[in-house]
Amino acid sequence: MTSDRLFPRVHRPFRFRTAEGLLRAAGALGMDLPFDGQVDRLLQPGRIASRDVPNRIAVQPMEGVDGNHDGSPGDLTFRRYRRYAEGGSGLIWFEATSVVPDGRPNPHALMLTRDTLGSFRALVDVTRVAAKQAFGSAHCPFLVLQLTHAGRFSAAPGLPRRACANPYLDGAEPALPLWQDAELDALEEVFVDRVRLAVEAGFDAVDIKACHGYLASELLGAHTRAASRYGGAFENRRRFLMDIVTRARESVPGALIAVRLNGSDCVPYPHGFGMAADGSESLDLAEPCALVRELAAGGCCLINVTAGVPRLASHVGRPFDRPAAGSPVPPEHPLVGEARLIALAAAIQEACAPVPVVGTGYSWLRQFWPNVGAGVLRQGMAAFIGLGRTAFAYPDAARDLMTRGALDPKKCCCTCSRCVERMRRQVCTGCAVHDRALYGTT
Repeated sequence: MTSDRLFPRVHRPFRFRTAEGLLRAAGALGMDLPFDGQVDRLLQPGRIASRDVPNRIAVQPMEGVDGNHDGSPGDLTFRRYRRYAEGGSGLIWFEATSVVPDGRPNPHALMLTRDTLGSFRALVDVTRVAAKQAFGSAHCPFLVLQLTHAGRFSAAPGLPRRACANPYLDGAEPALPLWQDAELDALEEVFVDRVRLAVEAGFDAVDIKACHGYLASELLGAHTRAASRYGGAFENRRRFLMDIVTRARESVPGALIAVRLNGSDCVPYPHGFGMAADGSESLDLAEPCALVRELAAGGCCLINVTAGVPRLASHVGRPFDRPAAGSPVPPEHPLVGEARLIALAAAIQEACAPVPVVGTGYSWLRQFWPNVGAGVLRQGMAAFIGLGRTAFAYPDAARDLMTRGALDPKKCCCTCSRCVERMRRQVCTGCAVHDRALYGTT
């Protein structure tokens, strides 16, 4: 039997009991998957700007859909970040937090304003205290707040707008109105003000979200946006993001700026960022690499690399066993997606060195993600290993690595997409398998 039959490139669920089986499947697919038998590198300290970070494990910004009506963190929000802190991750990247009401992707999304500032300050305090109580005063996780505007994915009735026409995302519904340049100019000011509030709240760094088709991300791919300071040429498409980063650095003393960036939208040109100009499905990282070099030169301290537009093809940024209800089975083996995400992070890390990069998409690897993550760190392909769905399912994974040297396979995320289904239904989101009492019944 040929290796293609043993390990076809078509989608297959995770069925690996041994590292050898995983590596054999990767090899049959033509992939040299980074892998280390020892995972100590994950537990070594990292550094961001002038700050020490306890270890190289990062909680990714997963939306919990559990904020209050005014955008302040709810009880479940506090519970979630307390568990992350008690779980030992060295870097905690707080979820997408809207800067204005019409930028919220769901009615329960977090939103930072002067009125909600106190609750965010309390969330930071609770997170820091929980970490110190669990690991001692020397353990101080690095906290990043992600600021965003959902753009065309806003849940505000009648208010969603798009940066440009996009046949892959517009669908059959009446076309959304376009953002006007003057509106984008004004929104930049709001972002800078919210950076100031995030610093006041006590976060170590502030992320300007530029991924997954949200506004700043969509603008990066707005090749067809005509007669606009924010579309067409690369200099214009990256203007919104770079203006915010530059002005925040100039206007907010002490602000450390991060960016979570799509290495590629995986949407064919001219409707996506980081794609070959021939309109094929091939990636072209010339612009993403140019952008991160510019971000690094402008003082950006941290880059988090992801890919794709989840509303269009969620497997691109998070390989899974089971698609969310209503979504198709992906046309590729999950290991193909894993390899693509690792390669994207490696290319961006090389382009923006010495600024550290957080890699993405490791949850599908189950108990073997620490080994792959350690291999990525050893080869300098990223500086931190980020976990999103795993953070929902297994918030104390870092602590188990510290105390046991390995993960418990029974506690790992099974990539069933039920958390994504909850998010899409706009109900409080977490792990329906391992946190069943809260998230497994509705």
